[in-house]
Amino acid sequence: MDRRGFVKTLGALGMGLSLTPVARAADKIVVAESQGFSWAIPYLVSSKNYWQPQGIEATTLAFTSGRLAFDAVQAGKAQFATTTDSVVGLAGANGVNTVIVAEFTRLSSGMVVAARTDRGIDTPAQLKGKRIATPLGTSGHYFLSRYLSLWGLSLKDVTLVNVGGGDVVSAIGKNGVDAFAWGFDSGQKAVADYPGLVRLLPDTGLEKVFVSHYVLTAPESVVRQQPKLVEGAVRALLAAEKFYRGQPQEAVALVAERTKTSVAATQAGFGTMQVGVRLDNRLLDDLVLNGEWAINAGLAQRPKEDLRTLYKKLVYTDALKAVAPDRVTLS
Repeated sequence: MDRRGFVKTLGALGMGLSLTPVARAADKIVVAESQGFSWAIPYLVSSKNYWQPQGIEATTLAFTSGRLAFDAVQAGKAQFATTTDSVVGLAGANGVNTVIVAEFTRLSSGMVVAARTDRGIDTPAQLKGKRIATPLGTSGHYFLSRYLSLWGLSLKDVTLVNVGGGDVVSAIGKNGVDAFAWGFDSGQKAVADYPGLVRLLPDTGLEKVFVSHYVLTAPESVVRQQPKLVEGAVRALLAAEKFYRGQPQEAVALVAERTKTSVAATQAGFGTMQVGVRLDNRLLDDLVLNGEWAINAGLAQRPKEDLRTLYKKLVYTDALKAVAPDRVTLS
């Protein structure tokens, strides 16, 4: 699958930092943002308008998954997108040269498998032969493959149903879907919306096989032609991280308002996250794992280039090195 085919088919910690504005005045950009508490840091950038001190005027476009936000950049509708390493891993394996400029959050328990209680699914092993909804080509798709591996299953043991992230909760209430694999907040909503009918399956040991990295991406052309703009975006993320750590209750309230969820549910979600603007070897390791998964799942052909070499080129370190060099430990 070439770059055009990919877009068509799949269109998914120090505090003493100087936050001096570096971007040129009146830089007008569009940011494609994903949905859910995991995206708290970019939400806080928007809510507190940390773009403004960097001389950036930003408009946001909201999407229900990191893949769709990423596709908006590919379609030329945005300069930046918030997405996950799973989306970048799949895209990179298909020759799409959009790069990661910073990671801001990582987590293992931010995704769940929710199952119908009336379909004979009391344990994860009983997912075999069931119909499971998830948005294909997203971190949910990758998460499901890793989750199933914990219980001796693979994607071949289930029937995948391609459902958008914003629709998984309603889908599980219908007769055609037995379970879904998607975000923690969607799982909570499903349990609340269908009391006694939906349960969250256990994820014991998940951290051993799955970590999702939430990242800010930009087209290769943007980082090459507008490096100061990218530096400004990274500084805005760092400012939001500082606020998140310094005023956690206000941060929870702002994100709850943005995601239209309760403060209690948002606080619970925050408890699953590791926040920190960084670029490190764990990110690169997991990009390689994502690439191998995409190839083995038939979503990409193996490139001629070694995967680690390929993905290292898709992590742009210059902006974060210029702003906070201690946050870059990629080798």
